[in-house]
Amino acid sequence: MADPETRHDSSARTQIIVALIGLAGVVAAALISNWSNIFPRKPEATAATTSAGSQPGTGKRLDRPPQGSERPVHSSGRATIRGTYMFDLDKGEETQAGADFFWEQANTTVRFLTPQNGAGFYVVGPASFESVRWSDMERFPYSSAHIDAGANTNNIPAGTVVAYKTNEGRLGKFIVDEYGNNLTIRWRTYD
Repeated sequence: MADPETRHDSSARTQIIVALIGLAGVVAAALISNWSNIFPRKPEATAATTSAGSQPGTGKRLDRPPQGSERPVHSSGRATIRGTYMFDLDKGEETQAGADFFWEQANTTVRFLTPQNGAGFYVVGPASFESVRWSDMERFPYSSAHIDAGANTNNIPAGTVVAYKTNEGRLGKFIVDEYGNNLTIRWRTYD
């Protein structure tokens, strides 16, 4: 007859082995279900050139649209527009000639995004950048009126998406990443 201590030892080992097999199964299931998050696919290389005279991170011209895009992209990138400067959303650069808006600074608390040269804007509001589609941009009522962006009545705080029609007639959108004396945006202008 087996010793009671030996039976208890064998039973404990069996429970430990069963627990380890169960743990391995849970880890394997979690790994498999989150495989694409743990090991994301590298995006396809997109040919890009930078507009002459543009700063790093601005003025990108994409030869084909980003994956899932509805339209070809004319320009896109991230830029910081300094207070009292103008920005061209077609070229993706600060400029004095052909700008789409003026980041107007009346004083330290009164600011406006002022359309220039026939460009129009529509404040979508807080939204995901990718959630605003071409079909949305086609129907927005763009306005050439300035957008109040003052410290007390800011209509474009960080996280706000703004759709636009450039002075060259292209549609696009930007999201405000940082708001202050300088305005940092990520934009995408479509052909």
